[in-house]
Amino acid sequence: MFILPINKDNPVKNIPWVVLVLIVMNTLALIATYLAPSFELVFSRYGFIPEQHRAVTVFTSMFLHAGIWHLVGNMWFLWMFGNRVENMFGRWLFFPVYLVCGLGATALHYLLNIGSSIPCVGASGAISGIVGIFFILFPKANFDLCIYVGWWQIKEIPAHTKAAVGAWIGEQAVLGLLTQAIHVSSIAFWAHIGGFATGIVIAILFKAFVPAERRRLAERAKPWHMQGDFNRDDEHIIQLKL
Repeated sequence: MFILPINKDNPVKNIPWVVLVLIVMNTLALIATYLAPSFELVFSRYGFIPEQHRAVTVFTSMFLHAGIWHLVGNMWFLWMFGNRVENMFGRWLFFPVYLVCGLGATALHYLLNIGSSIPCVGASGAISGIVGIFFILFPKANFDLCIYVGWWQIKEIPAHTKAAVGAWIGEQAVLGLLTQAIHVSSIAFWAHIGGFATGIVIAILFKAFVPAERRRLAERAKPWHMQGDFNRDDEHIIQLKL
C-alpha cells in the first residue's frame, strides 16, 4: 500500500526550470547507473557511506537512485512540492537551497549511522527539505491523498498541507525510531527527517527576511501555462475600466 499526494494548488507563474533540470539530471544519472557494470560499483563509488564518507559523495549521492520506481517516487514529490517553492524563492536561490537541504539530510543520517558501511543514495533527503519549506510557506494548500493497494486506488482523501505533510513526517519519525532500534531498513528515514528539519529552518528564515507583501505578490502570480489567456482577459478588464 502507498499514498500518492496530489497537489491541487500546483499551477505557478514561471516555468520551474530548476525542478525540471533536477528531474532530467536524476533521470540521466539513473540511465548511467544502468549502463555501468553494476549498481553496487556505482553506489560504492558515488553513494554516501558513513563509515568511509567523502565530501564529494554528499552531493553525488543526491542524484543516484536504486531503480526506476525509486526515481519516479522522488521526482513526483519534487514536482508536487518544488514548483511553488521555486517560484517563491526564484531559480537562483532554489538550487542552493535544495543542496543545503540535502546536506542537512546527509548530516543527520551520518550522525545516527556513523559505523554503517551501507551506501545511502537518493534525492529524497533534499526533497524532504523542499517539503519542509512548503509546509511552512503554504500550510493551507489543497491536496488529494490517493491511497493505492498495488495499482488499484481504493480511497481519495481531501486534505491540507498541515494534515498531509504532518502525517507523512510523523510516519517517517516513527519508522526512523523503529529502524534505529532494530538496525534493519533499506530506507534512510533519518535523512528524510534531517532534510525536512533543514527545510523548516530555511523557511522560517525566509519568512523573517522577506517581507510578507513580496511573498503575497509571488503567490498572486498567474500560472505559467495560462498566462496567454489571462493576459488577454486582463486587457479586456482594463479597457472596461477606462
